[in-house]
Amino acid sequence: MELRIAAHYIDTYCLTGYWEGRPMEYVALSIGGLLFVAVLVVILDSFFLHIGAKMAGVRRATFGKAVKASIACALATLLLAVIFSWIPVAGTGAGFLIGLALTILVLQASYNTSFGKAFLLWIFNVVAQILAVILGAMLFSGLLAVIN
Repeated sequence: MELRIAAHYIDTYCLTGYWEGRPMEYVALSIGGLLFVAVLVVILDSFFLHIGAKMAGVRRATFGKAVKASIACALATLLLAVIFSWIPVAGTGAGFLIGLALTILVLQASYNTSFGKAFLLWIFNVVAQILAVILGAMLFSGLLAVIN
């Protein structure tokens, strides 16, 4: 009940302009869009990692290992982004370099392979994440266009 009253208050009195008095639609779309992009990243990343592992000649490369490695890399990257975003100026660069090293180590441990093969897998990981974010942004902007 209180949530409905708060939503009505926000809807009626607080929001103007782009939101047009429909905050819950945008909150739901934002959360749904983020979850969709996260799932899309894991699926595309797993697919690209599996292909990359086969191309790199990694032994016993299965799709299950690709899914586990994809989730581990995404969580490591997210954790480092949150930690290093609080450090002014040098935080972004340091977070990127440490994230790069940690992601390669995660891939190396997941596939029990050499550093060179793990670096090749990391390249496939980056390509998959870029594609997933671009595709997710396109789909999310299309949803916003339909609502407005």
